[in-house]
Parts: sequence; C-alpha cells; structure tokens
Amino acid sequence: MLPCLFLTRPEADSLRFAQAARAAGWRGEVLVAPLLRIVPAPPSEEVLSAAQTLVATSQHAIAALVAAKPLRDRPIWCVGPRTAQAAQAAGFGKVHVAAGDAQSLRAALLAALPEEPVLHLRGDHAAMDIAAELRAAGLQAEACVVYEQVAQPLTDAARARLGKGGDVVLPVFSPRSARLLVAAMEGCTAPSTRLHLLAISSAAQAAAQVVPWASQHCAARPDGPAMIAALGRVQAALEPAEKPRYGD
Repeated sequence: MLPCLFLTRPEADSLRFAQAARAAGWRGEVLVAPLLRIVPAPPSEEVLSAAQTLVATSQHAIAALVAAKPLRDRPIWCVGPRTAQAAQAAGFGKVHVAAGDAQSLRAALLAALPEEPVLHLRGDHAAMDIAAELRAAGLQAEACVVYEQVAQPLTDAARARLGKGGDVVLPVFSPRSARLLVAAMEGCTAPSTRLHLLAISSAAQAAAQVVPWASQHCAARPDGPAMIAALGRVQAALEPAEKPRYGD
C-alpha cells in the first residue's frame, strides 16, 4: 500500500500543497481533511487609514485586506514569499519579504525601523505578537485581527483512513495546528497505522510529541518549498525502490 498524505490545513491551502506534492512526484493517496476554517474579518477604513506601514503574516491577511479595498501606496511587510506574491498580485508596489517565519519578520522590521504607525494584520491565533514586539522596541504599532481560524473536527472519511492501517504522512504548519491534529486523532488510529510527522518548524514538531510517531521530520526552512523537499525525503524512505523525483 502506498503511503497516504493526510492534509489538515484550511481547504485552499491543503489543495495547493497537494498539487505541489503531485507535481513533485507524490504517487500515493491524498486526503484533505481541514481542521481549520478561515473566516475573513476585513479591517475598517478607519483602522487602515491610521497606518503608515502594514505587516501581514499570511495570505489570509492579504485576502482580508483586499476585501477592505485599501490604498496600495503604503509599504507592506510580508512573512514570506507566498504572502509577498499575494500582496504584489493585489497591487501593492512596496512589498518587503522576510524569511518565512515570525522571528525573521520581527528581526527585519526592527532592523529597518519602518515608518510609524505600524499595523499588523493577523489571525485570531498567532505564533508571535509582532505588534507587542515592536512596541517593546519603541515603535508605534498595533494589531488588527482580520480573519478567524475556526477549529473543525476530523471528517468521518479522515477518521476511517486513520483506522485503516499503513503509512500516513501528516504535515503540520504551526504549533496550534499540531495540537489540533493530536487532539483530533485521539482514539481513531489503528495499531497497524504508522504515523509520520512532517513539521514546518521545531516549534510545530515539539507541539506534537504526545503521539507515538513512526518517524519525525522537520523542514530545513519554514516555507512551502522546504516542506515539499522534506516530503520527498519521507517518500524516498517509505518507497525506496521508486526513487521519487523531489529536490531541494
């Protein structure tokens, strides 16, 4: 039985990752079972008009920002390349990009000292309170929640697959999503199911340690391409004779 790629990000994100995995050589089953649903909450014109510099830590923030129809003349700092691409596609011309995680974004902002006031557009759950970090450094900064990340239970089909046995590869993209996955899987995994964790960061990996994983893997960088490359290494270990065509 070929391994199953078990994706629990919001549906659009999971489908995009599945497409990238297929393009890179994934041959096994792909099961999309979102544990989060994104609910946009576009910021008000008053909130946006007060900001001189914008900060976005996900594509969902860009989508909510676009729905608010802001002026595109202000600089926007993005957590990573995909968020930056979304900002550029939305018409922002002054786009700065960090290395893919909140730590690198914080460091870039503190090094650049952007024009104040700064507005961080974020979800209701965040790995780092960037606005608070900037205020601690003496900058004028506020946060605005522009989308909610609503938890959902596993589908019946997902629970059935975990009880079927065989190899199941589970990517996690944040500590919160790792915790949600661990809680959702409780009581529905068969002894014959071998679970393989693929984490985007050491923090996400650490949040999932209560599960008896058959193997654990962490991406070299906190971004999508590194996760796809790490998935290739997992597949190569599970299908050594097939030589999947992934690369860094």
